[in-house]
Amino acid sequence: MRRRLSKTQRQQVYEKCGGHCAYCGSRLDYKEMQVDHVKPLKLGGEDTLSNMLPACRSCNHYKAARDADGYRRYLSGIAGRLMRDSIPYQVAARFGIVKYVKKDVVFYFESCGGAVLGKEKER
Repeated sequence: MRRRLSKTQRQQVYEKCGGHCAYCGSRLDYKEMQVDHVKPLKLGGEDTLSNMLPACRSCNHYKAARDADGYRRYLSGIAGRLMRDSIPYQVAARFGIVKYVKKDVVFYFESCGGAVLGKEKER
């Protein structure tokens, strides 16, 4: 069961990435932030601040009940799924309108420096 966060705890999660989504790095308004469990509760994650990061709505939605590595694998496969399943994507690729670029998925929280997933005080 998820616990309800106090305003102070929610603010602590928001500040972990300086007002950005922990995954894609987009700027987040405090009111629009969703709190994500890095290791989902369904996978044995804890309902603690040290397991929570700020997320935009789309990252939180697409990450779903995946851990960070599962989300990374999911994102890495998007272009292949689009090429396989989407005729408009296939046409756009043939005309050079879109181009698949293979690169490692690095999340914002991994590249922004500092210990984002530390042992915060549980208030």
